[in-house]
Amino acid sequence: MPDFVPEKVGQVSVACKSLCLWVLALEHYHDVYKMVKPKQKTVDEAKEALKMAQENLQEKQASLAKIQDHLQVLQQQYNDSVAQREALRERKVLTTLRLKRASILITALADEKIRWADSMEELEGKLLGIVGDTLVSAGSIAYLGPFTAPYRRDMVARWVEWCHLSQIPVSENYTIIKAMVDPNTVRKWQSEGLPQDNHSTENAVFVKKGHHWPLMIDPQGQAVKWITEMEGAALKVVQADDPNYMRTMERAIRIGEPVLLQNVTEHLDPALNPILLKELIHRGGQDLIKIGDTEIEFNENFRLYMTSNMPNPHYLPAVCIKVTVINFTVTFEGLQDQLLSFVVKQERPVLEQQRGELLESIARDVTQLREFEDKSLSLLQKSEGHILDDQDLVETLQTSKKMSEEILHRVEESEVTQKKIEIARQKYLPVATRGAVLYFVLADLAYIDVMYQFSLPWFQGMFSTCIDVTSSLSESSTPTRPSSSSRPLSGRIRPPSSRNSPELQSRASTPSQHSTASATRPQSGTDFYTHLKKMIDNLTESIYKVVSKGLFAAHQLVFSFMLCTSIMRSNSNTVDKTAELGVITSLEWKAFLQGHVFASMMDPETEAKHDGLTAMQRLEASAGIGTGSASSSRKSSASSIRTTGSTIIVKSTPPKWITESSWKQCQYLSASIDAFSSLCMYILQNRDQWSAFAKSGNVYQTMSTKYDSAEETKGDSASESSKLGIFKWEKLGPFHKILLIKILRPEQLTSAVRLFVEELMGAKFLSTGSFDLKEIFAESSAKHPLIFLLSPGVDPTAELMRFAKETRGSTLHVDMISLGRGQGPKAEELISKAQILKGRWVFLQNCHLAASFMPRLQTIVDSFSKPNYDLDPQFRLWLSSKPDPCFPVSILQTGFKMTVEPPKGLKANLHLAVTSRRSTESWEDSAPGPAWKNMLFGLYFFNAIITERKKYGRLGWNIPYEFTMSDLEVSVEMLKMMLSENPEVPWEALLYLTGEVAYGGRVTDTWDRRLLDSILNKFYTPKALDPSYTYSCDKLYHPLPSSFSIDDVRVYVEGLPESDSPIIFGMDDNAEKAYRESQAKELIDTLLIVQPRLTTQMGTGRSNDDIVLEITTEILRQLPESVEEVDEVDNDAKAAESQKSHKISAFMNYGGGGFGTGGNKKKEEKVTKEEKPEDSQQAASALVTVLRQEIDRFDKLLGVIHSTVKLLTLAVKGEIVMSDQLEEMYTAILNQRVPKTWQQAAYESCKPLGSWTLDLQQRVDFMCKWSDQIANAAERRLKEKAAAAQGQTLPDIEDLDSLREQPRSFWLAAFFFPQGFTMAVLQNHARREGLSVDSLTFDFKVMTSPYDTEETLADVKQKINVKEVAYKGSTPPTEGVLVFGLFLDGARFDPLTHSLQDSRPEERFCRVPEIHFIPVQTSVTAPEASEVGSRTSTPMVKKTSVSEKSSERGKEMYECPLYRTSSRAGTLSSTGHSTNFVTAVNIPTEYPADTWITRGVALLCQLDD
Repeated sequence: MPDFVPEKVGQVSVACKSLCLWVLALEHYHDVYKMVKPKQKTVDEAKEALKMAQENLQEKQASLAKIQDHLQVLQQQYNDSVAQREALRERKVLTTLRLKRASILITALADEKIRWADSMEELEGKLLGIVGDTLVSAGSIAYLGPFTAPYRRDMVARWVEWCHLSQIPVSENYTIIKAMVDPNTVRKWQSEGLPQDNHSTENAVFVKKGHHWPLMIDPQGQAVKWITEMEGAALKVVQADDPNYMRTMERAIRIGEPVLLQNVTEHLDPALNPILLKELIHRGGQDLIKIGDTEIEFNENFRLYMTSNMPNPHYLPAVCIKVTVINFTVTFEGLQDQLLSFVVKQERPVLEQQRGELLESIARDVTQLREFEDKSLSLLQKSEGHILDDQDLVETLQTSKKMSEEILHRVEESEVTQKKIEIARQKYLPVATRGAVLYFVLADLAYIDVMYQFSLPWFQGMFSTCIDVTSSLSESSTPTRPSSSSRPLSGRIRPPSSRNSPELQSRASTPSQHSTASATRPQSGTDFYTHLKKMIDNLTESIYKVVSKGLFAAHQLVFSFMLCTSIMRSNSNTVDKTAELGVITSLEWKAFLQGHVFASMMDPETEAKHDGLTAMQRLEASAGIGTGSASSSRKSSASSIRTTGSTIIVKSTPPKWITESSWKQCQYLSASIDAFSSLCMYILQNRDQWSAFAKSGNVYQTMSTKYDSAEETKGDSASESSKLGIFKWEKLGPFHKILLIKILRPEQLTSAVRLFVEELMGAKFLSTGSFDLKEIFAESSAKHPLIFLLSPGVDPTAELMRFAKETRGSTLHVDMISLGRGQGPKAEELISKAQILKGRWVFLQNCHLAASFMPRLQTIVDSFSKPNYDLDPQFRLWLSSKPDPCFPVSILQTGFKMTVEPPKGLKANLHLAVTSRRSTESWEDSAPGPAWKNMLFGLYFFNAIITERKKYGRLGWNIPYEFTMSDLEVSVEMLKMMLSENPEVPWEALLYLTGEVAYGGRVTDTWDRRLLDSILNKFYTPKALDPSYTYSCDKLYHPLPSSFSIDDVRVYVEGLPESDSPIIFGMDDNAEKAYRESQAKELIDTLLIVQPRLTTQMGTGRSNDDIVLEITTEILRQLPESVEEVDEVDNDAKAAESQKSHKISAFMNYGGGGFGTGGNKKKEEKVTKEEKPEDSQQAASALVTVLRQEIDRFDKLLGVIHSTVKLLTLAVKGEIVMSDQLEEMYTAILNQRVPKTWQQAAYESCKPLGSWTLDLQQRVDFMCKWSDQIANAAERRLKEKAAAAQGQTLPDIEDLDSLREQPRSFWLAAFFFPQGFTMAVLQNHARREGLSVDSLTFDFKVMTSPYDTEETLADVKQKINVKEVAYKGSTPPTEGVLVFGLFLDGARFDPLTHSLQDSRPEERFCRVPEIHFIPVQTSVTAPEASEVGSRTSTPMVKKTSVSEKSSERGKEMYECPLYRTSSRAGTLSSTGHSTNFVTAVNIPTEYPADTWITRGVALLCQLDD
């Protein structure tokens, strides 16, 4: 049906369309089904057949799997059999290899087993002592860095001992080097420049192991050298005085570079604190450090080293806790080893080369051997699996074994060779030892004067040059410079006459004849030791010549003596055939320097054992008590007897010329040094021999010859001395003689030292080098400055300008500038211009006045030596400076030093005056008139006298003045002008212009001004024009005739003696002795400056701490805490306090309340003069006010003493920190000096500590007794008033002395302020008489008594019983006061003639009887123009009968100044007088007053001992 289509049907009906679709689908399904049905049936049949086929296949496959499984089992069995066969074959091969390797290992490790066993034993030993080792090592690193090698050893030994006592195990033979570092590291350090001595190695350990950054004390630059080589090119070197060094520091901290900070001072820059304290901030995984206001990253590789070139800095504890202070100062052993290498390199270069190569080879082999051993252990440790299967290990061990055997054999051979080389090198050790001794002497010179600087590199260069005997013997005796950059030349500019002065005169000596050295140097036998001696002598002489030329004249003899004694002291530690000078032991040297300290610390038993008395003498002296037999005089008795309770003490009495201190030192010598055994006994028994010793003019020479007693001991007089025999002083060694002279004849010490040096080393070691500027200039270079070392009163400018004119014909090329404030930039500009312009010289004067410019000057001078610095060869930099610490040390070490000094002695001064160009022109001038030449020469002589007079110290001038040539030149011009303008000589005008203006302008002391006028009157006087007039009584010095030419004058001056007689100065022999004693004291004091502090046990078994504690305990026992406590010792505390309060109350009531008289003023106004009781007048006494003030001062002093002693005791015990003040106090007490802290609170005194303490005790007793009298008198008056009110009377007192209200006689020395006491006496008199104090002065009367004989007054050693003299005896005078206890210096008071007389020989000081100070009213008169010395504190007055009576007897009065101490000089007060000056006392004299004025006679309140 064509129309039966769904679309068409759908057009008709949608429902029909659906039906149509369904019909069509059924039709289609029917057609398909008919096609598929047959095919489905066929499929079913095929499936049935396939199923049957698969079942058959499965059966077949099961059968095949069984067969395959069986085959696989068979194959596995086969494979296993084959594998087993191969495994057996491989096992056979491996076993064979293991057997072979095992054999190799057994052989290779056979020796290692022994070494490992030893190492295990060593490690076990270290493990046992690891606690103690760690403890001691930590203490060493923390504390021992600043100390010297001997002190470190001593401390470590003590620590180890304490560990043993505390049962803390410590390794046997412990050293910090063994405990902290291995030998290979030490060898590495030494190859990098570290010195090979143990001290330097310990320092390196401290540097590496310390927790803080190291601060190294490195004056010789050894630490800098080592650090520089160790750190290499990465090291950044900065200077502490560089203001920009922190920038370099910050950059190094960021990058992690090492930094070396040089020239660190005693005070560290606060900017370094964060770095030193390592104040790190951890933030964000990084370490930061804050420097200033900036935080920067801290690199852990950063390292900081600090060095100081100061030889002995003092760092405060605040510095020490921030850094590790390490003492890198060169040691004697280290320098000795370095110098030995120089010697061997010079003498046997092949030997030294072999040694160097051998040491390197040994170090290299030992290092390689250690590397092999470490590699073996490392391989054994890291081996995995069976050890026999590691072929590399076995091969390495085998190779190591062979190499180890070769190296070990080589090391053994090298060590044997090294021992042989060392034996050969040790033959030259004496030369190195002498070099080390010389260097340390030179290093000590810097303590004497800061300008004496000598660097170690310079000395090593000098050493290398001087030991070359072959070249040095063929040239001049003057050593040549090793190089222009290593040796500073030194010299001295003096007038020709000064080179012939007694202090500087070169002693003639025969030059040693040296044979020409052979080309082959001797190596053994006599010739070898002769060769060594030539080397040593040449070295010593050359060093002496070079160094002595750069020293001031005052230090020349000190240097020679230091040189000689240092060599002798070193001989005590070494024994060699070249040592010819002898030996000085440590005990002898300390006894020489500080024998008085040791003597004062002797035990009483030792002192009594060596007092010089025999047992029989003690028995005889003891038996003589009570029988009168012991009352013999001092001259005839060798013992004195003293009783203490029931104890009888017999003490020896030395001869009168031996002081108590010297006698104790003799006892110490007798007890401690065998050569002086029984010395005191010899002195007591052989008085004739020792009297000759005391009178000898040359003691050293006298002791060199045997004493001949034939003439001295005849008949019975020889019986006493023959028992013991004479003292054989000729057998004493040279130093023993010096030691004895120093103790018994100190005035002879200086001359004896000269003879000592001349005897042992030759006169050539007493000569002083002097050469002119030409020689110095010829040796100089543009790189090295020429330095004038100035002494007061000299100026090298004229000498330099003269030399410049001689060299260039003019002075236009010289630029001079005097440094001072603001002159530094100008000086720098001059130096810069001089380098641009050719041939310029720059002279910078007075560098000591420009301390701020010195660092910049050091930088400028250092830049001259830079490699690429362009410097004009003709340029010269001249510097002048007084000794000053601010002067750069590096300039002193590299520069040419020249000492400029004034001439010494009258002859030298006169020679300088008459040889100057100006004197030549002035002498022949006829315009001034006929008196010109006479007075001109007198002026020259006057200038020489006042210049040289200062050598007498306090007797010469109260204050030493530095008169200069300008003073003389001005005086010459004034003399010429006055004589030219006046027909007659204007004496008064000349005296004023010369004495008051030219020279007097420098004189600040009134009594020195009087002395100056007195001396000038000897030359400016009409008598000087008389041809018979002389300046001295021996007529040696006199005016010259007018006919003399200047050449005649010079001939006359050349004929004058080299040594000056004291007569020309107006002095006597005692003054000359005092001068020589002062020279000896200066010599000893200078030697003490360079000595370390005493650290020995004084030979008594006690340490320094024990001695100081003992002394301070004794001081506290002797001195009360206040004046009021003196009499409270025996009372209980409550009664004592009550008594003290009552005493103070009575004392204050007695004075009327308060100081002065203000408290009584209103009461006194109510009482009429007639009704005023006597006690009211006494209550207003100014002396009471003085007493109160004095007691307050003493209380303050006693309080300071007690408080500081208690602090010092705690510091010594370690309970508090030892401050600078306590350290000074410790040293002072140990050296028997009064500490500065006590001096500041005390009265003026020059006594040593022992005498000072006893003196203070006497002063306190005097004041206490006086205050007791006042208190007792006030108390008795109160009781009398109370008794009178009750109608009773008090019983009389038997002791009338106790009724006095003031001392009978006053001890003027007891007062802090004696000037106040004298003024109080005048005030009392003024109040009593109703006069003005200003109108009063004192008249004086010397009150001699029957006990005041010539002998008693001369015995100044006899102690005064102050209480007996002051408070016992007759009634005190009603007018004025009596004063006792004064001493005369330079004269004596004769009780027979009642006047001043010349001192007796050997007796400079003399006691003065009591002096009555009488207040009198002055009648001021105008002084006459001719009177000398009218400018005194006391106006010219018309006095009472004392002066009139003296005038009636025809005696003059000498106005004698009274001083508190022998130093005389003090602070200049507003009155024009020194604070040391008390008053002027008029003393009768039979000689003109000028005699005593020029002799420097004065009264003293106290002596120095």
